[in-house]
Formats: sequence, C-alpha cells, structure tokens
Amino acid sequence: MGLEYIYFAIAFFIAGIAPELTGFGVATISMALLPFLLPLSVAIPLVAIISTTATGIVALRTKTKNILKYTRPLLIGSVIGVTLGMMFLHLLNEQLLMVILSIFLITYALYGLFFKGYILPTGNVTGTATGLVAGFFGASFNVHGPLVGLYSSSNDDLSKTEIKDIMATYMFFTGLFTVVGHTVAGRVTGEVLLYALFALPFLLIGLVVGKRIFKKVNIIWIKRGIYLFVLAAGVTLLF
Repeated sequence: MGLEYIYFAIAFFIAGIAPELTGFGVATISMALLPFLLPLSVAIPLVAIISTTATGIVALRTKTKNILKYTRPLLIGSVIGVTLGMMFLHLLNEQLLMVILSIFLITYALYGLFFKGYILPTGNVTGTATGLVAGFFGASFNVHGPLVGLYSSSNDDLSKTEIKDIMATYMFFTGLFTVVGHTVAGRVTGEVLLYALFALPFLLIGLVVGKRIFKKVNIIWIKRGIYLFVLAAGVTLLF
C-alpha cells in the first residue's frame, strides 16, 4: 500500500508541473497513470476535480487581455460536448471504457508526435466545434487539452504565454461543467474527495516547480515528452 501512495503522489506532482508549462496536461498525465491504480469510476471524477483546481490557479493569474474573445466560442461548444460526454460515460461499462481510453491515448500521442502543421482555422464556428469535441472527451475521459491546444496554437498572433492563459481559462470553466456533471450523476463520492485531498499538496508542489521552470524550458520538448509518456501508458493499458 505504501508504494501505491508514493506512485499516487508522484503522478500528481508530475501532473502539477504541466499546466504551468502548457496550460493543460494535468488530466492527460493523470489519466495515463491512475487507471493502473484506481478504477475508472474513481479516477475520472477525481482527475476532473484536480485538473479544475490546477487550471483555476493558473487562470487566476492570467494577464492576457480580451481572454473571453478567444475562449467564448470554445466554452459554448464545450457545454454541449460535456453533456454528450456524460451521457456516453453513463452508457458504457468500465472494461470497454478502458479499451476506448487506451486507443484514444495512443491516437492522441501519435498525432501529437508526428503532426507537422496546424489544420484548425480560428473563428467562432471552428472554435465552437472544437469546444464541442473537446468537451465530449473531457467529460468522458478528462482528455480535452490537446485539441484546444492545437486550435489556440493556430493563431499566429498569440504568444506562448497567451496560449497558456487561454488554455488554462478554457480548461478551468470546462472542468467546472464536468465536475458539476459528475456530482449530479453521483460520481463524486467520499472516496473521490479523500483522494483529492491527498493529491492536492503534491499538485501544488508541482505547480510551484512548473512556474519556476516555465521561462527556462523549450515548450516543444515538454510537449513531446508528454506525448511519449502518454503513448507508453496507452499501449500498456491496452495490452
């Protein structure tokens, strides 16, 4: 049991570093690690709570002007996507969910590693569609950052810091939608809350470390590291 708690603490420490570097990554890393330790019925609402907490902390410090201009279309689509994702999660059993999660992680990682250009034009229509798809996968698997990251990065007028701010703001509000959905569905149990309390200090330490190294690291290598990590976890979960 002691090793399990160490594994759990390390998972959330690593996950805490990610949002300070990219604006997302808490859920991506957590959902790649926690299924080895916890049932999905616990891991999915737990990661939703922790991810929302982390991105909320980052979003509160945003200095990007007119942040709603960039996030409004994404959030409109996200409300619809989260609703559909909650319905999807309710209909499938855990074994099938594990297989779908594994395939999704592998696909996402391979796409991130080998994608050589942006194909997502920015705008209200594309932003709403992106938010819908991302909200769906966020509600069902807590993995919605990559698609929105690609969308935000498509805008050449945005700096690295502005992209991070947009990502964190979007992830925070979508996370709130998701946590409310899990609560209404009865998935936020006492067990989930206890795990969240245990994870919080390690998450906060990760956030502090991530903030300190944000200006010192090449964001491209950080993203590639996350993709490789998630690819390995997806393959392991599948086989």
